[in-house]
Amino acid sequence: MDPLRAGHVAVLEGRFRYFCRAACKQAYLRERGRPQEEEVATAKPPEVARVMQLAAPAPSAPPADVEPVRIRPERPEASEPLPLPLQRALLAPETLPARQVARESRRWSAALPFIEFAGIGMGASVPALELLGAVADVTRVPLVVGAWVALALRVGLAGRDASDPHPAVVLGPTAGAVAAAGWARATHDPRAISVAVLAGLGCAVAIVVEILVTLARARVIRARERIERALDVRVRVIHGQEAIALPASEIRAGEQIVVEAGELVGVDGIVTAGEARVVPWLDAPVEVMRGEGDPVVAGARVVSSRLRMTTTWSGRERAWVRLLSVPSTRIDVAAPGARTLRQVIERGSPLAAGLVGVAAFAANATPVEILATMSAGAMAFGLKAVATLVSLHYARAHLEALSSGITYKEPRAFERAAATNVAVLSARGTVLMGEPEIVAINALGSARRDAETVAIDDAARVLSLAAGAETASTHPFAAAILRAARARGVAAENVRNAIVHDGLGVTALASTGERLVVGGRAIMLEEKIGVAIVDARITELEAQGRSVLLVALGDRLVGLIALQDGLRPGARAAVQKLLDARIEPVLMSGEARDTCETIGRALDIEHVRPEVLPADRGASVRALAEGGSVVAVVGHPSRDDGALGAADVAVAMGAAGSAPGEWAVALASDDVRDAAEAVAIPRATRDRVRASIALGAIPGVVALLSIAFGVAPLAVAPLAVLVGAAAAAVHARESGPRAISA
Repeated sequence: MDPLRAGHVAVLEGRFRYFCRAACKQAYLRERGRPQEEEVATAKPPEVARVMQLAAPAPSAPPADVEPVRIRPERPEASEPLPLPLQRALLAPETLPARQVARESRRWSAALPFIEFAGIGMGASVPALELLGAVADVTRVPLVVGAWVALALRVGLAGRDASDPHPAVVLGPTAGAVAAAGWARATHDPRAISVAVLAGLGCAVAIVVEILVTLARARVIRARERIERALDVRVRVIHGQEAIALPASEIRAGEQIVVEAGELVGVDGIVTAGEARVVPWLDAPVEVMRGEGDPVVAGARVVSSRLRMTTTWSGRERAWVRLLSVPSTRIDVAAPGARTLRQVIERGSPLAAGLVGVAAFAANATPVEILATMSAGAMAFGLKAVATLVSLHYARAHLEALSSGITYKEPRAFERAAATNVAVLSARGTVLMGEPEIVAINALGSARRDAETVAIDDAARVLSLAAGAETASTHPFAAAILRAARARGVAAENVRNAIVHDGLGVTALASTGERLVVGGRAIMLEEKIGVAIVDARITELEAQGRSVLLVALGDRLVGLIALQDGLRPGARAAVQKLLDARIEPVLMSGEARDTCETIGRALDIEHVRPEVLPADRGASVRALAEGGSVVAVVGHPSRDDGALGAADVAVAMGAAGSAPGEWAVALASDDVRDAAEAVAIPRATRDRVRASIALGAIPGVVALLSIAFGVAPLAVAPLAVLVGAAAAAVHARESGPRAISA
């Protein structure tokens, strides 16, 4: 057994022995006729998966930068082979008691439809008993008792989902109504019939609501289980020159893994070696390239080559599992809106019963009537269907987000995103491609501009100076200039002491010893270099949406370079999605105002914030939030840290699966449309939740008030609950998000 994964360790004959669990040690000792007593009691270790042989995938040629490893299945690493009986015990199938439990569970599940039908039939038949005459008095109470027993069996056998209110919300009011019906029958109360009708209808409606809830969330449960099954894979962990296949749940953060072509990634991680085409998340419709330093989420599939990764998240902490499978952190359970509604129903139902009971007491009602009225009030307020269907909206929205490669840090982040009303889009690399190209080079200061050859030489000189300065920069403009210099065969100027001024430009010393400055207007003004001679040309270029870099040597301009960056695919659609969600888009950029406004017009963005340096973007985002707005920022962690860190909702593109960060939302993709979805989905969910609460709660509240003031019969309470549950269920069916694959 690998010592780091051993569930039990012992010293035998002066040597350390490592076992998967205490039972393995006992079998080991029995095989050798050793005593089984231990000086110290052994605590029960965690469960260890059974040893199994894995089929190796088809070999593929690894890239040169990935160190080859020898792959072998998981096996014990004892100094001596395990005895045959112990091997058989480890490979034994599941135990008989477990199979018996499974059979019992299936048998009871098969009986649920009969129990439901019987309960509904007994409860609904109570109002029709008047047709039987005197027989009704004898059969009415047994029927309501039988209906309540069927309800209790239905609730108990179906089990409680973590998103449901406490079962007492359903069983308590109906039990009170059944008790009141029996009491009224025993005391010959004149309202015995109406109380029995309340009890019968209450039980029947409760069973119908249970069925509606089960049907409504069946597809969500299947989709959730499908994701869990898909991610329940074995991962090849690197130990020395070998890769041991282990369950994904046993991988620890920081461990190195290797993923072959055709395999599913079982953990979140960062690529440390290799480059491969990857389907970036489970069922993603696209393929992307992933290389060293890129994050990859569990559920991604390697299409070609091989990747070596460092684990960042594993087990229940993986991005696709964190808010999906753990009951305490599931988004439909822990979201503040769903949790608050559940608590209001659980705590408000007894309060509503008490208030209508006080009203009945003030109206000189009999004790039986008071109990029946309190039960009716608790029924009207105990809106289990509303709470469950609201949670269902959260679950559906989360699955829809996952289908677009969107993950949320926690349920609170999802609801914070729902409150977003301003979305800041960083221009470079977000709505723009981030791959600018040179479209014009203008040289200045030549006395012989009419000579074409001289003009060409001057342009090459400007490009050479700019390339020399930009060698020290990693900005996309620098890459474009160096790329153009190589394509045109222009050698970069040999410069010294190059200094990059973030968001402004570069200063350096040219080979002649003169000061070289490359950048925009701002850095020229700081260096006291006049730009009036080219102001008209700059304005013309910026009005076309182009970026302008000025090149100055000594104290004068020698030329300018115009660059054009294209809009990213889907940028216009992303802005339209924000507008449809009633979220104001804001374009923030370091470009000049004319350039920024031209880009904004192309995207239909009216609010632009130009000439904002990277260091000042955090302050600019905070200024937007000062008016009470909830501001989301869309950007890349590597380039937009300042703005993302100041946002109320930080939407980090291409960051899902990375190391822990402060980002509320992380995307597995680099698509700005998915970033817009990340705030549009929660906002639409908030609207659906509000509509669901209104549709489901209004009939119950009206019934509660009617009963409290004595203007409606008690039976109106279960009927109102049924109407509200049906309305909320229909709304959830018609207005939910796009179909969830199960």
